[in-house]
Amino acid sequence: MARGQEENAALWGKPSQSSTFAGSGPKMALDGLLNSWTHTNEETNPWWRVDLLKVYRVNRVTITNRPTFADRINGAVIRIGNFLDIYSNTICGVISTLAAGATATFSCGGMVGRYMVVHIIGQLKILSLGEAGVYGTLAGNRAVGGATMQSSTSADWFAEKAIDGNRGLQQLYTGCSSTLNETNPWWRLDLRDVYRVSEVVITNRKECCAERINGAEIRIGNSLENNGTNNPICAVIPDIPAGESNNYSCYRLEGRYVIIHIPGDWKILTLCEVEVYGYLAENLAVAGTAIQSSTSADWFAEKAIDRGLQQLYTGCSSTIPENNPWWRLDLHHIYRVSKVVITNRKDCCAERINGAEIRIGNSLENNGTNNP
Repeated sequence: MARGQEENAALWGKPSQSSTFAGSGPKMALDGLLNSWTHTNEETNPWWRVDLLKVYRVNRVTITNRPTFADRINGAVIRIGNFLDIYSNTICGVISTLAAGATATFSCGGMVGRYMVVHIIGQLKILSLGEAGVYGTLAGNRAVGGATMQSSTSADWFAEKAIDGNRGLQQLYTGCSSTLNETNPWWRLDLRDVYRVSEVVITNRKECCAERINGAEIRIGNSLENNGTNNPICAVIPDIPAGESNNYSCYRLEGRYVIIHIPGDWKILTLCEVEVYGYLAENLAVAGTAIQSSTSADWFAEKAIDRGLQQLYTGCSSTIPENNPWWRLDLHHIYRVSKVVITNRKDCCAERINGAEIRIGNSLENNGTNNP
């Protein structure tokens, strides 16, 4: 399937579950049949998981309940992520109730991960699924096409060799980058845009010296201070076996730069492939619905999300003079909001924005102004 084209990734995945009762195995949630379903034993914290085999940006998950004993699904949690440890993955949704044989859709807002897990917390629980679907697009390797540099270069083992898109070239002289022996060596990738990075994959060299990667730090951010090594840590690499690739989840850290460095003296940093998976920090406002407490002339609420001009009469929203004016955006789905960008008007009156509060939440109480 081409990147960017939505598919039900679960159909190509490998399902598993915590236990199996009477032959009702995990594949029954992917067989397209409404008269079959998965069934665990009665146990503590039962789960069902599908390995999508690749990293996807998941837009939504669909769950179809079994036609009998419908209440067994109540309270099930849906998670998306890159961890085999269930609780390290991000919650997409919670199934409060679902009628017998019914299908519910849960918006995951572009969560990135290889695994989709459904689990129920508690003792003496049984988990049954009629069908499960995971709809999304392949998350591309953002490293390819980026710009690289490193603190020093040993011979012709240039920084860009670590993003040639080929994990198989693991011989230092053909497909790896390497610094000299130095203090605090670093390698940096400029993604050329700000991404929410979900995962970084590092491939170690094969023919020798695998231990050189031990203790390397992966950092994500927008700062070039101290060669980028002051950015937030995604992970610390304890070790990677020779010629192997390890995945590191970055919990959707946001940044333009990916930095790998090893603190200490007499260190050599060698990288045979670096892959970065994530997605652009998308402007969700554009597809939303805007409303405001009042409208001055034709300066409607929706003009604030038109990506338009900064002259009041053409591209801005405005209320009339009033007590406690507000503007509200309905995103139509629940999102984890990492950043809000406000552009002020240009022609005059810039001070009118002073003291404005930005609030995010699910409540419409007091016109939404009671949200956090």
